[in-house]
Amino acid sequence: MTADDLVDAALAGLAKGETVTAPGLSDPAGLETYLGARQGFFGSLLAGKPAARYAA
Repeated sequence: MTADDLVDAALAGLAKGETVTAPGLSDPAGLETYLGARQGFFGSLLAGKPAARYAA
């Protein structure tokens, strides 16, 4: 993918109201899946206590 392709795709995504553009991602549901998993992962890191598997 050329730089021109990336810029054109990003501008097209922004024009469609997308807050995140991923020009190489053909299925937008994949991005939602990734963002949801990332939120769950980082949320668990901020739980404030060790995970149950580390309980003594």
